[in-house]
Amino acid sequence: MNKLKKIMLVAVLCAVASPMAAVRAEEAVDPTESIVATDQNSDGVTAAEIGASSAEAVNNAASEATEVEAVTGTLIEIGNTTAEETTVVVRVTQNGATEDVTLEVPTAEAALTTDSGAKADLSDWIAGDQITFTAKKFKNSGRLVAERIRNRSFKGNQKGVNGWIKAVHADKNEIDVEWAKNVYTLNLAEAKMVAGIKNPAAVGDLKVGDRIRCRVIEDGDKNPATWKAKIVVVLRRGNDLFMRVTRWVVPAKIVSMPTDLSLPTTIEAEVQQSKFYQKGDVNNLVGEPGTKIYIDISTSTQLVRRFLGKSLLSEFSVGDDVVVVGRRNEETGHIDAKMIRNDSIQVLGVARRTGLVTAVDPSAKTISIRILPVVRGQETVTVRITTATKIFIDGKEMGLEDVTIGDVIKAKGVFNRSSRAIDAKVIGVTSKERIFSIKEKAQTLREKAGALLKGIAK
Repeated sequence: MNKLKKIMLVAVLCAVASPMAAVRAEEAVDPTESIVATDQNSDGVTAAEIGASSAEAVNNAASEATEVEAVTGTLIEIGNTTAEETTVVVRVTQNGATEDVTLEVPTAEAALTTDSGAKADLSDWIAGDQITFTAKKFKNSGRLVAERIRNRSFKGNQKGVNGWIKAVHADKNEIDVEWAKNVYTLNLAEAKMVAGIKNPAAVGDLKVGDRIRCRVIEDGDKNPATWKAKIVVVLRRGNDLFMRVTRWVVPAKIVSMPTDLSLPTTIEAEVQQSKFYQKGDVNNLVGEPGTKIYIDISTSTQLVRRFLGKSLLSEFSVGDDVVVVGRRNEETGHIDAKMIRNDSIQVLGVARRTGLVTAVDPSAKTISIRILPVVRGQETVTVRITTATKIFIDGKEMGLEDVTIGDVIKAKGVFNRSSRAIDAKVIGVTSKERIFSIKEKAQTLREKAGALLKGIAK
């Protein structure tokens, strides 16, 4: 392994074992040590803290306000073209700034057209196309949902051809492509071609079995099986995805939260069922329901409530339903979140308490906790359980009898200042066993990084 590769590997290991990783949540909770953490113990967020005009406006909101936006840009990424909902990523320039925006596309509802206004199929579109879209913009979260998309690069005399290369005729500068049990011969003499890192590519860079997407025109011989290719893009070669989807809209449920909420940080979530997921899609790297994902949150991540106003990370709890818009980090496999909408958070004034479990009384239905971080002193709070209280232990919904001394919990509910008790609506528990396990894993990663660093120094 050369020195540069070693340095890169050390950087990745350090990132995973550092406070940026999900393990930092449990690792930071050590009752024998002084913990310097963001104070998560609050009596409820106010309207002023989230930039809202009033608590009534936030609490009584019944939907997220929208406006219509029309934008022109360059298509740089296309998601699944047959799922009920998909995404495309468009590079737009507005007010002198260039930005890649994720556009959600309800495929059965959005009007997709060619430049001439004819009905179009998203599976015929190619990265690099110039498009104009009209979308519903959700004013609180910033999400864009397409109503109409016009592909300005798809002209009236053009046709889309998709399929697999069955033969390469390099001497004729032609390829045979199979699609829907038909075979088409494409002349590549005037085609712009892209094959993985080869851009521009030549006929010799194409392989039998390549999954391709093409745009073609009539070649004048009146044979419906022969065409003149204008654009040829290799989407996949075997298990290698050349046009990999990296931006995602992911509905998920939070299963693990860090104790220290200083940024950057990471939360763990479980992907929920959604219209964006289609079983068998090889490009769907993070969308399968039930899979666990790590969501990286930075100072630039936008956190919002269900309908109106921003949300604070200290309001997030295990069990919350969220919608994440972000990009998959190819090195870590995490989602770098651009926006997180927490659909479980709307009403202001909900109190939160985070602490180490010191006693559990099943008969009284209470849990005693010592408030964390320990720099707050030895304050003890009683967490009261009702029939409506939901308890999640290491991401799984369980009961009061499963909570033990030494666990760390985050309770959300109504706090009574005089009795020093919180009537909990939701309790997220990180078990002491999980804390110990993740601390061990983090230590192992640190040791590996240290050994590599010594090797580089030599």
